[in-house]
Amino acid sequence: VALISKHGITIASRDLDQLCSLTESVRVKSGAWDTNNRIFVYTTLNHIKYCLINGDTGIIRTLDTPVYTTRVHNNQLFGLDRECKARSLSIDTSEAVFKLALEDKNYHHAMRMVRNSRLCGKAIIRYLQDKGFPEVALHFVDDLKTRFKLALACGNIEIAMNTAYEMGDDQSWHRLGIEALRQGNHQVVEMAYQRTKNFERLSFLYLLTGNVEKLRKMLKIAEMRQDAMARFHNALFLGDAQHRVRVLEEAGQMSLAYLTSLTHGLAADEERLHTEELSDKLMAYKIDACLLQPPTPIMHADNWPLLSVPKQTLYEKSEVPSHETGEDYCEPAGQGWETGIDLEEALDEHEHQDHDDVIASGWEDELDLGDDLSSAAVGLNGPSTQIKPSGDGHNEAFVVPTSGVFPGQSWCSSSSHAADHVAAGSIGSAMQLLHRQIAAVHFKPMRSRFVLLYLSSLNSLPGLPLANTMHIPLHRATHGADKLPEVALKVPHLILSLKVAYKTFQKGEFSRAQAMFKTIFSSIPLIITETRVASNEVSWIL
Repeated sequence: VALISKHGITIASRDLDQLCSLTESVRVKSGAWDTNNRIFVYTTLNHIKYCLINGDTGIIRTLDTPVYTTRVHNNQLFGLDRECKARSLSIDTSEAVFKLALEDKNYHHAMRMVRNSRLCGKAIIRYLQDKGFPEVALHFVDDLKTRFKLALACGNIEIAMNTAYEMGDDQSWHRLGIEALRQGNHQVVEMAYQRTKNFERLSFLYLLTGNVEKLRKMLKIAEMRQDAMARFHNALFLGDAQHRVRVLEEAGQMSLAYLTSLTHGLAADEERLHTEELSDKLMAYKIDACLLQPPTPIMHADNWPLLSVPKQTLYEKSEVPSHETGEDYCEPAGQGWETGIDLEEALDEHEHQDHDDVIASGWEDELDLGDDLSSAAVGLNGPSTQIKPSGDGHNEAFVVPTSGVFPGQSWCSSSSHAADHVAAGSIGSAMQLLHRQIAAVHFKPMRSRFVLLYLSSLNSLPGLPLANTMHIPLHRATHGADKLPEVALKVPHLILSLKVAYKTFQKGEFSRAQAMFKTIFSSIPLIITETRVASNEVSWIL
């Protein structure tokens, strides 16, 4: 059923359980359910709109004059105008039917609409992206910027790279490099850095991938560019102390150059740079100093080996009958793509091809560093091999483990006390409970109590360097099987705080005593009592 008010609509079930609600800025004139679908069509002053039971809304068409709906059937809206004349209007509910098919997981019908209907616009593209089908949204998009964003959203590096070629701006290549680096595709990252002339990140990429040969060429290119900092950084990455001494000497840092040669035992440079003035100014240095050498790479590879995890796309789901499209159904990704809209065909075609020619061409065409500098870059991208997953079938049998339920969700579902909801971080539901239970409307004085309960419910355990901190929930002893959080506010603490507040009042510190009484008063609604004696103590404190 749909309950219409002056500026809002509430969709409820037959038992009047609220399913969704929406608010309009103008008055709602009328509404009726579509006889063929679960779509509620309503009219306002200037529009005919629709609403689904999951809360999705949209505009069907505009109106010249208000119409009061009586029935909606077969894309026809029947109603009365202000002159009480019967009117029949043609409407197109394709967008609403498409969203309803996705909500019902009727992918076969949804894909039939994709192929045959004229679904377009930023709204439907945004809707598909939010619902987890960005690869289908690519089928509707012709705009290069939007297509590039969708390709990055679905992790399709090949389409994103082709789009970046057509766009030709540095910002797109920079974003492509970030996504490719996240996926471990070093070849695309290298090409993106070459396109944007990002020499610093390119040198660091060669350092991380253990490509010492290209790192030496970057050092030579830095010399031709006359970039002292780039030369020094590349010399550090290579562990070339002699080149560091030469860079410091050319930069006028004679003291640092002499100290570096002295520390690393470069006798020839030490004799050449030694002067009495430097000896007087030179500070003491460590005799047992060692060369700052980068670690030796463990594995030399171009791209990270990726694990193929089966994931159904909307195209594949459309080929499965509707009664089989449950959550447990899964088939290998990459099958069932229709001819003409194969979005990953380019990725499959280039999987076994060498990208080095493309990278080399991007290096020579884009950097434009001059004849001498371009000759130094020749051969930068030598032959390489690409690591591919072994064909023993182990990766194909991998099943992603199901993630467990976060403790905060179970706390909210197992308890109706506001303190447990605050400990779970669900402040909104906690305020709703307090409003229903004690009619509380002003929660600012309880802010400090909320923060105390939330911080005291989790124990943080630091892990290894560069690893995330582990959060361990603290549970209190309960009679049932449900685990509930430990609450920092307890009755004994409240009684002790009350005694301290009384003593403060007797000393004449009235402002401090008032603040303490307010803190106690804001803590009482968050006290959990499991016995009648404890409830009586809280009532006595209040």
